[in-house]
Amino acid sequence: MSSEQKKLIKNVLLDMILLGQDVCSAINRSNSFKVKCSELGKRVNRLLLMLRSLRRFLNFATPLYLLSMNSIVVKLEDNFKVAQRVVHNCKPQRRLCRFFTSRIRISTDFQELFHVLDASITEMEWLVSDYEPQSKDRGSMYSPTVLVWSCIATVEMGPSLDDRIEAAHRLASLVQQKDFEYKQLIFKGGLPSLLKLLKENSPVAHIAAANALCLLANEEEEKSGTIIKELIHTIASRLSRTSSRCDQKQAADLVADIAERNPELKRYHFMREEAVWRLVILLSYQQSPLELKISCSKALWKLAQGSVLICKTLTETKGMRCLAELVAKEQDELRFNCIMIIKEITTIAESDIRFRRSAFTSSSPAAKALICELLRIIKERDDAKLRVPAIKSIGSLARSFSDRKGRVIISLLIAQLGNTDQEVAMEAAIALRKFVSTDNYLRSEHSESIVKFDGVQLLMKLVSEDTKAQPHVLALICYLAQHDTNSNVLINAGALTALQTTDPEVITEHPELETLVPHAISRLQFNLTEDQLQTDSSTGIKQIITEQGIEVVDTVRRGLKLLSKGDSKTPPIVTRCIKRILGAIPPLKSKRIQQFLNLSAWNWQYYVWTA
Repeated sequence: MSSEQKKLIKNVLLDMILLGQDVCSAINRSNSFKVKCSELGKRVNRLLLMLRSLRRFLNFATPLYLLSMNSIVVKLEDNFKVAQRVVHNCKPQRRLCRFFTSRIRISTDFQELFHVLDASITEMEWLVSDYEPQSKDRGSMYSPTVLVWSCIATVEMGPSLDDRIEAAHRLASLVQQKDFEYKQLIFKGGLPSLLKLLKENSPVAHIAAANALCLLANEEEEKSGTIIKELIHTIASRLSRTSSRCDQKQAADLVADIAERNPELKRYHFMREEAVWRLVILLSYQQSPLELKISCSKALWKLAQGSVLICKTLTETKGMRCLAELVAKEQDELRFNCIMIIKEITTIAESDIRFRRSAFTSSSPAAKALICELLRIIKERDDAKLRVPAIKSIGSLARSFSDRKGRVIISLLIAQLGNTDQEVAMEAAIALRKFVSTDNYLRSEHSESIVKFDGVQLLMKLVSEDTKAQPHVLALICYLAQHDTNSNVLINAGALTALQTTDPEVITEHPELETLVPHAISRLQFNLTEDQLQTDSSTGIKQIITEQGIEVVDTVRRGLKLLSKGDSKTPPIVTRCIKRILGAIPPLKSKRIQQFLNLSAWNWQYYVWTA
C-alpha cells in the first residue's frame, strides 16, 4: 500500500470517528429516552473503539484489503447519520397526542437503528480480526456482508492457493442462494479478485473462478455483459501469440470447460471476437505444438456445439480450410476433434438454410476441401470413431449436393450399409434417408441412385439383422416406395412383406413410421403385378397359417363333428375361422379376398380331414 493510500484511508477513518463522537455528544445532551440512548451509546462507543484500532493498524506494514474496508465503513457512515437523526428527534413534545405518537415512532426507529448497528459491529469485528490476531474468534459470521467479504478477502489474499480456490467455491455457492445482497457485494468487490484468480498457474483455480463468474453473470442479467466481457478478455489475453505455451494451453482448456458448463455464454460477441478468433489462429499456426492444437480444437468443438453464431464465425474465418487441412494430415485426438467441429457446423447447417447456403456453396473451395476429406474418411478409414461423425456430417448436407455429386456420395454410403460395425451401418441408413426425404428437392434422383447401386438388397438384409437400425431402414424404404419406379425392385426384394410384418411396438416408438408405413404399403400394393399379386397373396396366407396355425387348427377342429354330418352348408365355426384369417391379412387384394371367400364347404371339409 502506498503512503498516499494510507493517508487517504486515515482521513476517512478520522471523519468516521468524528461523526461517531458527534453522535455520542448528542446522546449526552438528550433528556428523553435515556434507556434507549444509553444502549445506543454503548454500540457507538464500541464501533469507535474498532475504528481507532483500524486507524492504528495503518501505521504498520500490514496488507489490507481495501474494498471490504471501504464497503463496511461507507455503510457505517450511513448508520451514524441515522443515529444522529433519531437522537435529534428525542425532544419533549408539548401536546399529549403528539407525545404518544412521537414516542411510538421514535421507539420503532431505535429498534431499527439497533439492528443495523449490530450488523455494523459484526462487520467491524470481522474487519479488525483480519489485522489483529487476538481478535480472530470475536467476529460472527451471521452478517451477509461479513460472510461475503470474508470469502472475497480470502480469494484476494488467502494464505494458500487452496484457500483461495475454496473461497471461490463458497462465493459460487452464495450466488446460487438467490440473495440480492450477496450478489451485489460479490459483483462490487469480488469481480476483481475472481479475475485475479484466473491468472494463477492452476487449472483448478481457473475453473473455480470461472464457475463463480459465470454463475454471477447468469444471475445478474443487467451486469452479465460486464462480467463476461472481463472474463473473456482475461482469458483471451492469455491466448495471444506473445503468451507462453503453458498459458495458451491453460486458457484454451478453460474455454472448453466454460463452453461445456455454461453454453449460454456463447451468445456474447466477446466470445466470438476474442476467444474464437484467437483459438483459430493458434490452431492454424504451424509452430503451435501438438498439445496446444489439441486443446484449441477441443475448445472450438465445445464452442461450436449448438451455436449458430460460433459456427458462422468459424466459417467466416479460415476455419473451414484449416479444419480440412488438419483432418487430412493430422492423427488421433486432433483429427477427431476437428471432425467433431465439422459435425457441429454441418448440424447447424442442416437446420439453418441461410447458413447452409452461405457456408456450403458449390463455389466455395473451403467447403469442397472439407467435403472431400469427409468422403475420404468414409471410404478409406476403417475407424468407426471417425466414420460415424463423418457420415453424420454428410447426411446433414444432403440437401446441398447436386444429382451428379449425390450419386458419388450415395454409392459410398450404400457400401457402408454392409459394414460390420452396426453403428456405422445405421448412420449410413440415416444419412441416405435424408437424401430421399420429402424436404430434399432431388429426392427422386437420389432415390433412383440408391436403387441403381443395389442399395435395396443391403437395406433388406440390415432391417432383418439389426433391431437398432430397423426404424431408420424402414423409414428409408418407405421414402423409396413413394416413387412408383422403385416398386418392382422393392416388392421383389421383400419390402412389402417386411413393412406388413413390422412390429407394432417399433411403429409406436417412432411416430414418423405411423404415417410412412401404411402409405408405403398402399403404394406398393397398388403397383403389384399379377404374378406378384399371386405370390404376395399366397405368401400372406401361408404366413398367417404358420404364425397362427395352432390357434386356427384348434378352432377348425372344434367343427369336425359338424362337418362329419355332411352338412352342405359351411358351418358357422368355419365362417368365423375364415373371418379371423381375413382379418389378420388386410393387405390382400380384393380379387384374392373374393376368391378366398368363394371356397366351397367341400374344400374346407377336405382341408380339415386331411390336416
